[in-house]
Amino acid sequence: MKRWLLLVWILIVPAAAALADYPLLWKKLNLINPGSDVTRGLAYNRATDHVLVASRKYATDLMILNAATGDSLGKMNTTGISGGTYHINLVTIADDGVIYVCNLSAPQYSPGSKFKVYRYADEAAAPELVFEDALENGRYGDAFVSVGSGDQKFLYAAGMDNAKMAVLRDAGGATLTLDHYINLPVPGNARHGVSPVAPLGNVWINAAGPLFPPTLITNGGTIVAVCPDTLASAGGTSGITHLELGLYKFIVVANGYSASVRTIEYTEDELGTVNFAYFGGNSDSLALSCNNVINSNPNATGLIAYDSKRNALLTVIGMNSVASLSFDKMLKTSTPRDSNLTVSIDGANDFFPTDHVGVSNGRHMYFTWSEGKVFAGVTGNTLVNPQQNTVVVWAFDLDPDGAQGSYQPPTNDGGVQNLPFRADVVYVVDPWNEADFMTGRVFKWNGTSWSAANFDGNLAGQGALAYATPNFAEFSAIKNAPGIGTSFTKISNMLYVAQQGSTGEVLSAFPGINATGKAPAFTAYYHADRLGENMFPTDTRYLQVRISQPSGVAQTGASSPGRFHLAQNHPNPFNAATTIRFDLARPGPVKIEVFDLLGKSVATVLDEKREAGSHQIHFTGEGLSSGIYYYRLSSDQQTALRKMVLIK
Repeated sequence: MKRWLLLVWILIVPAAAALADYPLLWKKLNLINPGSDVTRGLAYNRATDHVLVASRKYATDLMILNAATGDSLGKMNTTGISGGTYHINLVTIADDGVIYVCNLSAPQYSPGSKFKVYRYADEAAAPELVFEDALENGRYGDAFVSVGSGDQKFLYAAGMDNAKMAVLRDAGGATLTLDHYINLPVPGNARHGVSPVAPLGNVWINAAGPLFPPTLITNGGTIVAVCPDTLASAGGTSGITHLELGLYKFIVVANGYSASVRTIEYTEDELGTVNFAYFGGNSDSLALSCNNVINSNPNATGLIAYDSKRNALLTVIGMNSVASLSFDKMLKTSTPRDSNLTVSIDGANDFFPTDHVGVSNGRHMYFTWSEGKVFAGVTGNTLVNPQQNTVVVWAFDLDPDGAQGSYQPPTNDGGVQNLPFRADVVYVVDPWNEADFMTGRVFKWNGTSWSAANFDGNLAGQGALAYATPNFAEFSAIKNAPGIGTSFTKISNMLYVAQQGSTGEVLSAFPGINATGKAPAFTAYYHADRLGENMFPTDTRYLQVRISQPSGVAQTGASSPGRFHLAQNHPNPFNAATTIRFDLARPGPVKIEVFDLLGKSVATVLDEKREAGSHQIHFTGEGLSSGIYYYRLSSDQQTALRKMVLIK
């Protein structure tokens, strides 16, 4: 039996110390005042690929920067924000994209002031005051961070010399609530850095000076571990963030005195003991200075955020610079994943945030490649389940410009009749009742029909590797003759999870803008013009979402009543408003949804029953940032999809 065969391991090789530095991607000084600490807050918005910077350089501002270049894209609305020693001091973004800013409430400088938190639904929204409290007249707002999503979002706030850290909860109501206080090991221990590992879980804290080394505490304030200050940076650091990238755990600290950063790896054993190791060479020589001068900063202000699209560290060093540093030489996540780190198909989730390409019905898909393999990973209950009735189908078009291949999948699982392209190779991975290597079939189009060959999930020579746990499944399409071949240059692919047989349902489909449910017709897929070097799959410059017209799905041509049709919105691109027209062949429930590039639903334009005939509806794009979106028309029988561009 296949599960007793020798497991084939692909070793994970740590990044070499010789490469341990942080290449500078960009550095900006226009928000810095060398004589005054006016810029302290920074956060990365994954939903928009923007950097948000809280600054008092010009006014009470929340600046928007391009994460790729650092160039200014304008400001967010700060109308009505007031109070405290500084009206805006820090900004943070929750896991579901909600934005928060806080003031600095320092009663020693502003007697009677209250700690305030403002919430933004997105970058285009107006701020709403959701919390205002004196919090025992302590100083709050020197450190401020959020974690969680939905009604389980928590915000942590601390300040200089404060013996407590306040934990606020956002359950989605009009106001936040004070959930509890955490008593700190030493007053002021969390002045400059707070990084929760999980909502209401352990928390990393940090402050300036050798008396305040990076410390891991429980939700109740008990010390779990203390990082030696000699590892973090002799003399003390300020900002801190923890990263869990693949199989690695790090804390990255910013030194506001020397305007530098350093990375420490940590591990936890079965007993909860934490061990530390300096990750890399002597990289403290990188100076994030202002005009080649490190300006003395008595506040030692320094913050770090992680750019998950480029594997980069975004930093603000209070009186010196705002910058972006590549983390790829410390831990390689760009392609090909062969030299320093290779994905292992062994049940360990070692995909990185830079591999994350889509969301569908709560499942997430990761995608990357090496010199000899193409990898995919899917979260959620995909293959290992009590019913043992789900399969994963991964389809490839290896000649996107040619006519080879079939729109019809080789199996009827989920009732799927149409793929979004002419597929040449299709993998179908079968379910099993426990975590293990999986079996399946490799289907190839021979010009007139599909031919199949079985594969065992741990034998790369058969063209595939596959492994699944109850919560994660990993796959590898091998670049060999039994697999996807070696002669292709361009590649298109899509993946879906379906119940077996024609009467089953599609549970998730990637890209996520594809329809799910019973017998959907897919219209979207991922496309790469080449599988080259130094690419990050989550970057749409490298891996694009494309729309096609599979047979049987009408999406083009002039509008005419009596058939199912979705027209191109007009105007397109649009600013403020656009019109979406569609035709229905018969009455029934219809839904129009708008999706972002990751397949996340961002707006529902219509969800009601409509009569047969021609219809139109207006869409404003309110609350959405500029960018490319998809809108999907769904009825009880058909779906159609188109692209639109919003420019604000």
